[in-house]
Amino acid sequence: MSSQYSTPIGLVFVFNLIIGPGSLTLPAVVRETGWLLSGLVIALMAFISYITFSFIIEAITITNSITQLRKLQMMKSVTRVLKSLPQVSSVNYDRISNASTDSYNSENESPIFDNPVLPTSSSLMDFPPESVELLSLDNRIELGEMVTVLLPPFAKVFFFFSISGYLFGDLSIYYKAIGQSLVDFTCDYKLNNNSANKSNLCWEDSSYTKHEIYLSYLLLYILIIGPFTFFNAQKTKYLQVVSFSIRIIAFTTMIGLASIRLLSPTQKHGHTPTANFIAMPQLIGATVYAFMCHHSIPSVISPIKNKNKILLKVAAIFLLVFTLLMCLCMTGVFAFPKVNELYTINFTPTQDTGSFYRLIDLILILFPVLTISISFPVIAITLRNNLQVLFLPSDAHWAWKRIFIPLFSLITPVLLAAFVSRLEVLVSIVAVYAGTGIQYATPALLVMAARAEIPQQVAAIKNDYCSPFKSKYWPICILIWTVICVVVLTISLISKELN
Repeated sequence: MSSQYSTPIGLVFVFNLIIGPGSLTLPAVVRETGWLLSGLVIALMAFISYITFSFIIEAITITNSITQLRKLQMMKSVTRVLKSLPQVSSVNYDRISNASTDSYNSENESPIFDNPVLPTSSSLMDFPPESVELLSLDNRIELGEMVTVLLPPFAKVFFFFSISGYLFGDLSIYYKAIGQSLVDFTCDYKLNNNSANKSNLCWEDSSYTKHEIYLSYLLLYILIIGPFTFFNAQKTKYLQVVSFSIRIIAFTTMIGLASIRLLSPTQKHGHTPTANFIAMPQLIGATVYAFMCHHSIPSVISPIKNKNKILLKVAAIFLLVFTLLMCLCMTGVFAFPKVNELYTINFTPTQDTGSFYRLIDLILILFPVLTISISFPVIAITLRNNLQVLFLPSDAHWAWKRIFIPLFSLITPVLLAAFVSRLEVLVSIVAVYAGTGIQYATPALLVMAARAEIPQQVAAIKNDYCSPFKSKYWPICILIWTVICVVVLTISLISKELN
């Protein structure tokens, strides 16, 4: 097991997983959707995301009980085989089998979790070598393992396609955000600051366009950060604390600057309608992506030392994230007459910007680059590992594992980022076809299967990590909501392409 950390550090991990580049795309879509409708939709999506978060936590504990009981069954079988061997018959197995194996019918070879005689305790204290905590979060069980244990084989293919598609899109969005941020940081702010226009010059005395500089930054970023994809990397708690600090400072600074602009009578302000239902599909897509953290829940939660009331503490993090996002969006849409698709671009300095505010604005423009660069190698390595599991046999040539798959993980997302001009469209595509699978469908299916497959004797044990949404209708509602999201967002994307 990886080194443990305190509960505050674990909550910092959760916060960092949610607050990413997807959050910076929300103000633009909120402006189109309307302040009241956007507030209600974002609150609903945050609530649904927390529900599925709790589903995964509960599914981890039940999957752990199933796998632990299977291991105990294997240990019991080995004990019987060893006792039957003449050359070791003199060994004292009383400690090994007196209490535990006598509790079971030695002729019954059914799985141990089908035996109703198993003690109804969360720890099997009478089985060697030590007690086994059944309903526990201490053993890291990744989503892929839970899918394998609880769901049919075809679900494993669906899951790996979903998570690989999400990570693929995530890297593309990372590339897009980094490229745009670096262009706005280095190009002359006195010129037209619309970086989406490919014909705009980057510098007044140069023939290079902003799009050419954008492509150059993408190539440079691959050369600098890309090599980490060929090795193993892991997040450290120190980097997460630094990243958390950067995020908090950047968000509070953007909220503060937008509030100052909003209170200034000399500045032009923005306007947004109360509700615009036509733009709601785009908001749903951006919000699905903004609250995505579910793919890393096992890795983040398992190392926490004290998991007491962990779901309540995570709920506080979701409430904090919701509050920050609402403050960011509401101040932004009313403070600026135009809100860019990547919100930090709104803080690009102008000729009238003072030296102090110009420095702050330039730092804010680099905010996506600083935060993304911390997690980029981990996302790329995760994508590489999932592609290997999905497409390569266990005996595949080393070149496929060490060279071709890592290269594919790096190059294909950057091609998508280079040729998809609108960031919010890319976010919507990733959210509808991969994000909903990971954030909604997979947790709902896992908790339904886990509750159905829970060992009979374990079902009587109180699960301290059980989801508060215990009704069988909650997962069904989540699956219905998943279908609604996919249908609505697909229709929206098709209609935009046809118009």
